[in-house]
This record gives sequence, structure tokens and C-alpha cells, in this order.
Amino acid sequence: MRRPGYRRRLRGLQTLQSLKTMILTKIRITEMRTLGSITGYSLREKRNGFVSEQGCVRDMNSPPTVQELIDNISKLKPNLESQHLKHEDDIFSHNCCLSNKKRHEIVILSPVIDQISKGVEADLVLDIGSGLGYLSHHLHSKYKHKVLGIECSKQYVVQAYKMQQKIYPHCKNGVQFVDHYIDAQSAGKISSLIQETFTDFDPKSVSLVGLHACADLSVTVLDLFSQLDRVKSLVIMPCCYHRLKLKEEQDDKEYFYNFPVSNVFKDIFDKASGEYFLRRSFLRLACQQASRNFCNMSQEEHVEHSTNLMFRCILQLVAESENLDIKRLKRKSTTHSSTTDIEDYLSHLPSTHQLKPRNPNDNHLSITDEVFLNKMRDKWNEYKDKCFLLEVLTGLQAALQNVCENIVLLDRVEYLKEKGFEARVQKITDDLVSPRCYALIARKE
Repeated sequence: MRRPGYRRRLRGLQTLQSLKTMILTKIRITEMRTLGSITGYSLREKRNGFVSEQGCVRDMNSPPTVQELIDNISKLKPNLESQHLKHEDDIFSHNCCLSNKKRHEIVILSPVIDQISKGVEADLVLDIGSGLGYLSHHLHSKYKHKVLGIECSKQYVVQAYKMQQKIYPHCKNGVQFVDHYIDAQSAGKISSLIQETFTDFDPKSVSLVGLHACADLSVTVLDLFSQLDRVKSLVIMPCCYHRLKLKEEQDDKEYFYNFPVSNVFKDIFDKASGEYFLRRSFLRLACQQASRNFCNMSQEEHVEHSTNLMFRCILQLVAESENLDIKRLKRKSTTHSSTTDIEDYLSHLPSTHQLKPRNPNDNHLSITDEVFLNKMRDKWNEYKDKCFLLEVLTGLQAALQNVCENIVLLDRVEYLKEKGFEARVQKITDDLVSPRCYALIARKE
């Protein structure tokens, strides 16, 4: 039976559709010029900006339709529970390869896993997507949990055992790793892996956890939680929503296998024609950095960010004009230096991006060809005065981010509740450190 209270909460989807319509049809060109004149200070300042650390606030000088947009976003902002557990001391100082973000995620998530696991008297923790084993080893070292890490990469499993031998020898009997690709049919295999790996005991209660439950994996884990009788609790941090697998794409419509997943949300999705606006761009926005990051940027950082964003925009524009696609060569293509100089940006392009012809038989420009570079310079001269307008639009995106992510997460909470489980979303990490800050927590009666 569907709960009316949750239906009311999910009706925010229909409001979000109206926001999308407003952005596309009601904010006129003259109003965009007004937005472009807003200063960086007013973007961050709580009384005059679009975005504050608490969410959206009005700029009284902004156009009426923009003020209406901000008011509607503010009404949709979720009030999610935050965890108040004491932060642990940094126990990863010996490992210089671990980023501050990853260290923060592990140190903050671990006590939550411990608390939930003890609440169901779990005698085994299953770490899905265990990677190099940092979380698994920490759960055993700090909290004495027996852990089985399941990782799809054999190479990572080998490296995890090497790390165990070198840094965590005391975890040898309490932490094991196996390579297995998790899919919807993995329930039986997981039960077998538990029996094969730990032959000395038969766990009666298991906790299912995951630090990086990316894209469709997070929904698969929800199904495994439902299928495995001995699994009593779940703590995962979903991410990478934009990588959800497309089921169908036609014209301006997109359908996904695992979004939405709850019956109540599917019903609202159909009535609101969600396939037109809950697309990959929406999912990408849902997993971007939170508004707090945007608010904390200095004026110089806003200039740098907007300029680099414009560089990337004109790269896309010129490539498309030549019937070319852009391939990024590095995961973080601008880590060499963020620059506000077009010539510096162009000089680094060969090491960060590559051009691919959409028709393999076509002769095409190289990213180092002077003709292509001159086209880039021409477009830069045409659009360089509009950089800060991009930053204003980024501010509006930052204001929407939390609303978008809440829709994705609430759909999954409802999915679990429809199966009869307790479920909630809890803010875990500091979103200034990691954009992945929400945990999906569930338990069986």
C-alpha cells in the first residue's frame, strides 16, 4: 500500500518539471544580460546571492522569473538527517597514496557501518566493490569486524593482498578478498563465496556495505539486500548517477533500467513525462559538487572557473562545427594548471584531449592544427566577455544539485520501503571535502 506522506514528498518532481520549463522558456535574453552583470560577491553573499550554504536565497536585483525560480528551489530543498558521530583520528598517515577525500570518506563512514552492523549483531561485513581494501582493513583494524571484500578487478584483489601483507598483517585472518563481478544474479554466488572463504564459521547476520556504489551497482546491491536472507543491514554511498545504463533513447526522451525503481516514483514519472527532463544531464547534475563549494569560492576562483568552463565550451563548439567528437585523454584533464590564458590552454590541449571524426572516412583536423587553433581563438574572442554568465548559471545549477540528488535517493528509499524494509538517507561526509556525502541505510526487521 502506498503511503500518502511519501507521495506528497515525491510530488516535488512535478515542481522540478515546472522549474525546467521556466529555465528554458521564461528567462528571456534581456534577463540573461541582467544575470551576467551580477558580481561574484552577490553569488556568495547570503542576503543578495542565488546560493548560500543553507541553499538558495534571493537577489532582489534579479529578474522576477529568476526570483520565482529560487523560491521554488528553496521549497524543494530536503532536510536530511546528518550523522553526529565523533570523527576518528587519521589512521592512514602511513599511506601517502590515499587522497584526502578518500581518507575522509573511510574515516567518517566506518563508525556508521560499525553502529548499524552492531545493531543487527552482524558477524560478517560484505564490502562490495572493495577496491584496494582500505575500508575493509579499517573495519577490522578499528572495529574488529570480519570482512569479505568482493571486487570485480583481479588486479585490485592482488594489490589488496599485497597491501595486507605489507601494512595490515594483523588483518590476515579477519579480512579476505575475492574477485567477482556483481550483477542481479549474484545472490547464490555470494552465499557460496562466504562458505568457501570462511570455512570456520557460518555467519547468521551479515551487513552489506559499499563506499563506491556507482551507477547501476547501487540498485543491484539493493536487490541483493532483498534476496539474501542472512543480510540484515545495508550501508552504501551511491554515486555516478549519470552512468546509469540507458534502456531506450528516442528524440528528446531517455529511459533508464534503474531509474526510477520504486512504484510510487514510476507512477509520478509517467504522469509528469519525466523521460523528457529526467535525463542524463539531470543525473549528472545530481552528482556534482554541492552549493557549499560554490559559495566558498573567492572572486579569483570564480573568474578562473568560468574561464576554464568557457574554454571547454568553445572546444566543444569548434569540434562540432567540424563534425568531430572530443576524447578526453586524462581523467582530470586540467590538473596541470587551471588557467585564464587562452594560449596556455591551447598549448596543453594535445596532452589532455583528442579529436575523433564522427565519420572514420573523413579527413579531419588534428587538435594541433593551426586551422583548428585559430578557430578556437576566434570563438574565444567572440565569447570571452560572457564568461561570468556561465558562472551565474553554474550557481543556479549548484542550487538545484541537492534537489536533483534527493529525487534519485528518495526513489531508492521508497523502493526499499515498498519491499518492507526500514530505509533512510543520512548525510555522512563533509560535502566540502567529498561531493559523495550521502549514505543509503536500510535494515530488516
